[in-house]
Amino acid sequence: MSEQVIKKVLITGANGFIGGTLMRYYQNHGQDVVGVDLIGNGTDIVEGDIAQPDTIKDLLQECDVIIHTAALVSNAMQDSDMWRVNVLATRNLIEAAKEHKVRRFVQISSVVAYGNSAEGELEENHPVHADGGSYVLTKLASEHVVLGAQANDSIEVVILRPGDAYGPGSRPWVIAPLEAIAKNQFMLPAKGEGFFRPIYIDDLVRGIVMATSHPDAAGEIFNISCEGYMPAKEYFAPHYQWLGKKGPMLVSTKLALRVSAIASKVADLMGNLNEASPSTVMQLSTRSWFSIKKAERILGWKPEVSFEEGMKTTHEWAKEQGLLKK
Repeated sequence: MSEQVIKKVLITGANGFIGGTLMRYYQNHGQDVVGVDLIGNGTDIVEGDIAQPDTIKDLLQECDVIIHTAALVSNAMQDSDMWRVNVLATRNLIEAAKEHKVRRFVQISSVVAYGNSAEGELEENHPVHADGGSYVLTKLASEHVVLGAQANDSIEVVILRPGDAYGPGSRPWVIAPLEAIAKNQFMLPAKGEGFFRPIYIDDLVRGIVMATSHPDAAGEIFNISCEGYMPAKEYFAPHYQWLGKKGPMLVSTKLALRVSAIASKVADLMGNLNEASPSTVMQLSTRSWFSIKKAERILGWKPEVSFEEGMKTTHEWAKEQGLLKK
């Protein structure tokens, strides 16, 4: 079937890594698009709070598709903050979308929805599991909110679960590791043998765009990840090379959990956040990867950017941003 014609796309979290890249993609391809975030830019990104959809009701009336990328992505923030932003705001937004007759709502979830204890290759019908902290739990709950809103068929819903998205602008998988490695504060649990599933941002954006416009995507959940996996130590090895350091530092999961728990307590006492929390340790120790056969079969999507090519572009960006100072 041919792609559906989209009148105008609204992207939440438009200042973020995924949202910003989506904005540029659509603009470069001549699609009418507008972004919303807590801070606007006076042009194509409007200031608004999705938790209070009345602040963007004019945009909701104009757009027939919403791509919801806005979320708190953290393994260290307060449960209440994560719940308020990732779940309650999503509920408010999709209810307002239904009220204003938005045709399709695309929810950017995450493969963390499967939980940290899952093993092997996981398809979209694999049971989800909230065994990874507040981020995992709120991603699960936001999916539930979106699926529940679709129950009366008044809005089309698509849920996408990206793998470990990296590339220029990625805080969890590029910026934060480089900062920690530069300070000799980065270590990999499971001796670096945990499974990492890198998906380059341009491939992820293509998958989102295709799922947004494909008529057969309505009501479906898709993994948008790489084919297979690599050991975490292979993913992070280039970060060390870029900084001229030896590594990665490989430790047991037991030791990493002990160190991260102490670091989190110290951070709490000082009013800071420690993203290298026990939840992050468990995430980097996982033994699962994600089938992308469904996305290939229905959407005609598969990743095109090799890991070497993606890392080369990311390296150039990191140099330009001054992230490689030792």
